[in-house]
Amino acid sequence: MRRLVAIAGLSVIAAIAVVPAVSADDDDDAGGSANPLTPAVERSSRFVPKPAGTKETLKFWFGPYTVPPGHDANRVDVDLPVQNGFIVSIEPGMKRVADLSEPSHQEAHIHHAHWFALDPGNQEDNYTYGNTEWIFGNGDEETKADFSERSAADPKGPQYGEFIGAEGPQAMIYMLHNKTNQPLPVYIALDVTFVHGTAAELKTKTGRDWHDVSGVLFGRTFDVPREKKKGDGRFSTTDDMKTADGKPRPIEWVSTLEGTMIGTGSHVHPGGLRVHVENLGSKENPCANDRAGPGGGTQLLRSDALWRDGVTHSEDFQMEVSHPAWRAPIHKGDRLRITGIYENAAYAWWTAMTHEGTYIDEQQKPRGRCKPYFVGPAARLLKPSVKRVRRGGKVRRVRQKPARRAYDGVPNRPWHGPKDKICGEAFGGPPCERPYQERGEGLETSLVHIANFLYLPGDRALSGQQGAPARVKKGATLTFVNEDQQAGIRHSVTTCKWPCAGPYVGNYPWADGAYESGTLGYDPIDGGTPNPVASTPPDLPVGKYSYFCRVHPWMRGAFEVTP
Repeated sequence: MRRLVAIAGLSVIAAIAVVPAVSADDDDDAGGSANPLTPAVERSSRFVPKPAGTKETLKFWFGPYTVPPGHDANRVDVDLPVQNGFIVSIEPGMKRVADLSEPSHQEAHIHHAHWFALDPGNQEDNYTYGNTEWIFGNGDEETKADFSERSAADPKGPQYGEFIGAEGPQAMIYMLHNKTNQPLPVYIALDVTFVHGTAAELKTKTGRDWHDVSGVLFGRTFDVPREKKKGDGRFSTTDDMKTADGKPRPIEWVSTLEGTMIGTGSHVHPGGLRVHVENLGSKENPCANDRAGPGGGTQLLRSDALWRDGVTHSEDFQMEVSHPAWRAPIHKGDRLRITGIYENAAYAWWTAMTHEGTYIDEQQKPRGRCKPYFVGPAARLLKPSVKRVRRGGKVRRVRQKPARRAYDGVPNRPWHGPKDKICGEAFGGPPCERPYQERGEGLETSLVHIANFLYLPGDRALSGQQGAPARVKKGATLTFVNEDQQAGIRHSVTTCKWPCAGPYVGNYPWADGAYESGTLGYDPIDGGTPNPVASTPPDLPVGKYSYFCRVHPWMRGAFEVTP
């Protein structure tokens, strides 16, 4: 499926290059010899056509970019033509210009990245697609797309991939988040496995059909307020997300396609526990409610958040994806509903997300309705087994449950890259909080300036009265102004449990839900507040409030509401 995507208000940057990292014939198990992975900036370095069936592992380098201090901003690259062939895997990464090392998530990361094919009127093997298609996307968890695993799961089925034509321009949209107060020169690198040739050429070469899958992406951004003792400790986008007049506002996509879903993966932000993906069917022909998920339909995927080393709510996590042998029918008019589940008893989660990316093979007719299934040898995992047991001197046959359920997710990829630092003795780290250093009575004021990554007054990095909590009378408001907006830097004032004195690590600090300013400053894609000013409500209870910046979690401040 090719869908038109409107990109407004963005400056287009076109400093890109394609550098072959490994080149190998499809039949060569040795994988060929590696070339140096040195970024190139000349367009002449784009790779040349190779014989059909040739498989290459390529690095697509974007940049170099110097990401300004504290920026969480979007970049767009256009015009990345490659040769006729199929992309069979994609994995993104950020590399320092100096030594091509990978920054830790706490320094900088790709907040999100999306690759679109811009192919108006292109045609390949009489299979016509027009306009724009979502090819690949990832979030904080750096999801990897790998069609080769899905092809291998069914030896009798087709080979899958995303066909990229030599004439079609490509577009990359990605957000680079530099969490430090220093400029950071980086490349964005995509590791891409590419097989040269059209579907007809590859059928002749390999003896298997090659299918160009259609990418679909949908979801929503929202806030998760803390409920404390009022709720069940879980925020559900299906049950708890409402319109202004109190009506349910679930996240759904109505299919315009007919075919077979060959893979799907979910995205949340830290704080997210899982995503349920369900097919509700069409309004005229609904799917059964199997009660496996909360959305009222037939569950396709349960995608759980997996935290590295079990560190709950860490930024160092990944989301499960569908099993490589997983398939599911999709019909025009089917309603796919995704339900994101977030923890909200202890914390609040601001600017959270629940999104789903799925790939549909329109050339493969749907098998049945609604229910997912496995193909190939893995199908046996879904069949109940029979075990012989001896009871009372007799041997009886006892029916055992299947080894797994079709909708159970699996890890997306092996863990890689530097580990995030953590806190909490339960996880083997130091205490999250440090002893609070009393700074005396703070300045009484109605205004706090946010400038050069400091809250003035009330910043914890300052000494004396400037570093003491700013004071405001109960019934009055305290106004925050982001003066760094002129440099394109966004900030927030997000309260966290007092004293909130520990260093920023992968699982700390988190919002306590007492007050949230929203994002102060504006980005044309990721949003925020064009007028970077926010004020506390006049009814805040008397007490001390510590806070941090969601964009730069090492920034800390405090204020006090006095009688």
